[in-house]
Amino acid sequence: MFFVRGDYVSVVIGAAIFQAFSTLDGCDGEIARAKNLESKFGERLDHFCDFLASLLYVLALGLGLHRSSEGIVCAVLITANESLLRASKSEVSVASSTLHESLYARHRGMIGHSGLLNLGDRLVWWLFQLTKRDMAVFVFLILASLGMAEWILHLWMIVAGASVILSAIAAIRSSIGHRDIVAREPRS
Repeated sequence: MFFVRGDYVSVVIGAAIFQAFSTLDGCDGEIARAKNLESKFGERLDHFCDFLASLLYVLALGLGLHRSSEGIVCAVLITANESLLRASKSEVSVASSTLHESLYARHRGMIGHSGLLNLGDRLVWWLFQLTKRDMAVFVFLILASLGMAEWILHLWMIVAGASVILSAIAAIRSSIGHRDIVAREPRS
């Protein structure tokens, strides 16, 4: 892996390869939906591969940058968040139909039960768009190109930590039946 080498060129190449992987990974789901070939197994396999790729990314980059402990902490946060998202089985309708459609199904319960909607639909939409993997991987490529690869781990750890907190709050609130999911349509 290029990240393990840790030098500037290798990290940039690794980030570029991961950017290409992320782009192509999105294409397979789009093709499956367009050809009506989507399946629960394919969706679970895609989530697992995304999870595994994220773990490999942070662990290899942490090792290459001599920040193994930061890579491990980041991997633990990613795993904890994935576990909390997986444990939450609530399929909910979140806020406006526009926001609902822009969210991944597996995140709707977390968004709906965490209290994030108190910040407003538009802000939640922007937060979600800016933290999607494709956007994050693009930012990581830019950071690697600017010689700021250590910031990749910093940012990933911040986002993963915030996600764990929100997922934990959502899991607790949904298990006690707390209802704060907002169902509203945008004003006309």
